[in-house]
Amino acid sequence: MAVAGGGAALCVSGAALGAALSTLFLGREDRRQELATKDVLELLVRSQRPLRPSSPYHGDFSVDDSEVPCPSGGWVASRAAARSRAEVRRVESENAASVEASGMVNMAGGWQGFSMEDSRKRNMQMQENFKELSPTEVLVKLQRGNARFWTGCASRPEASAFERRAMIMQQFPSSAILGCSDSRVPVEVVFDQGLGDMFVVRVAGNSLDTTTTASLQYAVHHLSVKVLVVMGHEGCGAIKAAGLPIAQIEQEPQELANALKMLKRGLDEQRLKNVHDARAYDREAVITNVRRQVEGLCRDAAIMKKVQNEELIVVGCFYEISSGIVDFFMEEKKVFDEKFTVLSSGEK
Repeated sequence: MAVAGGGAALCVSGAALGAALSTLFLGREDRRQELATKDVLELLVRSQRPLRPSSPYHGDFSVDDSEVPCPSGGWVASRAAARSRAEVRRVESENAASVEASGMVNMAGGWQGFSMEDSRKRNMQMQENFKELSPTEVLVKLQRGNARFWTGCASRPEASAFERRAMIMQQFPSSAILGCSDSRVPVEVVFDQGLGDMFVVRVAGNSLDTTTTASLQYAVHHLSVKVLVVMGHEGCGAIKAAGLPIAQIEQEPQELANALKMLKRGLDEQRLKNVHDARAYDREAVITNVRRQVEGLCRDAAIMKKVQNEELIVVGCFYEISSGIVDFFMEEKKVFDEKFTVLSSGEK
């Protein structure tokens, strides 16, 4: 569809518009009340750039504008005001639930624990909430958080002093992610998550070594995360460097050269030589590396047992810095025998 705005025409793909609408209208109730179809169109027009035709979100959704009250200032969305109102309602809702569950007192400045016993009660409530989540719900939560991020409606969840005190007892991250240490890829921001939501391991090239593998195994086997993610990103310097000739790589400091050569071994450069467009080559190289790291994680028989028991989802994704969109391009469903031989594989 084409939307006119500011004297220029903006082409908006149905997939991109559907992603924005589905997240805003089928997500939290407070956001469904905040933004209507015309708000989303206004935000897209004001951005004055086309969105990617492909999106990690799909589905047919119907939206009834009559359900959404017209903002007092007209249909031009005030994103800052919307976030503020939504956050107030979210905190009030959570506070009310906490009162009913634990009988703690709501002070003027937010939730205040008067003792470690209050903190223990809140921590137990966090644990119960964590247990109720399914892997699919956690993945949807990440997708919706990213959609809020790239549409400019991130909630930026923060934890109060009392919430932080409750987290001292034990952590309950619902997802673990292996990402790149690139300064443009702050994982919690990209997925609009808060303190305690994600167990994050970041290293150049989002690659597996002894430390990163051990960290993710800890998250799966001891923290019982529901979703395990490997995320590469557009314009990854480590992947570009790994594609250089060996002679040039060996001029780097020894540790850096070893890391780049390890990445290089998994890039399948013979196949990549057939990709001549620079941007397509960049994406394909990053995606190839993500696949290799996911395959490495899935050599852990205990991880795959959790996958088979539907206790864990393992996914690979690509973060496009230019748009802010995270594309979940694969879900690992490989089955291993006792000798870790691949028997079958599934990819979407």
